[in-house]
Amino acid sequence: MPKINVYLPDDLAASVRAADVPVSAVCQRALADAVQTVQKVRKSVAALRNPQFDPDAHPQFATRLVSRMTPRLRQALALARDASGTTHLVTTRHLLLGIVDQHDNLAVRLLQSLGQDVDMIRDTAQQLDAGEPLPAAVPAATEETTPSGDASLPAEASLWTGLTLPSRIAIGAALEASIDLGHNYLGCEHLLLGLLDDPGSGAGQVLHSAGIDKAGIRRAITSAAAGFAQARQDTTGADTAKLDGLIQRLEAIEHRLTAAHL
Repeated sequence: MPKINVYLPDDLAASVRAADVPVSAVCQRALADAVQTVQKVRKSVAALRNPQFDPDAHPQFATRLVSRMTPRLRQALALARDASGTTHLVTTRHLLLGIVDQHDNLAVRLLQSLGQDVDMIRDTAQQLDAGEPLPAAVPAATEETTPSGDASLPAEASLWTGLTLPSRIAIGAALEASIDLGHNYLGCEHLLLGLLDDPGSGAGQVLHSAGIDKAGIRRAITSAAAGFAQARQDTTGADTAKLDGLIQRLEAIEHRLTAAHL
């Protein structure tokens, strides 16, 4: 049977040994689940890139996708739909406007940390007049079918309504990026990567003209995740140190009381 090396942090390795976890069986099960998940995601991405695929004919498709989305991404999508105005055509530049207008998300913070002027990006995206094709199998939105945005996610059945093909492909690329990064959620930072995936789309033109590249955003996401993990570990370590100190003081008090026959 082939062997795969799995590397663990020292503290986790010690805990695994102490708990006598059946590592081989656990890893086999986890990897089997991961393979199944990745295969489903790859199929979903391929479907979204197919102009003939109609997501509305597969309601469970939207349900699975929405279940991975963060609340901030759901708000960004609703704001993107609002930004489309009377045309009801949600292009990639509207998706970019949705991310920026949501404000409180990792994508915006990453852009700012890279020295980007988010307001200027928004102005450029708003002024851009670039048409994008619709998927062949999905009708354009109308007044009756398009829900009014209220910073909440549109109904799942209307998730794809009015999305241009590049917009739909960007969402697929975002899903692919989240899996490649090892994330089990879909956030605004992944959508930003998805928009960068196509330099010829409206959002792609805006982002690339600002000097933003996909590799740089990926590195920033990885660094942010590492920083979060380190901060969480530091917090846990500080809490442990406080607890150890408290235990030592209690033991000292108990020792004195015992010595005094109390």
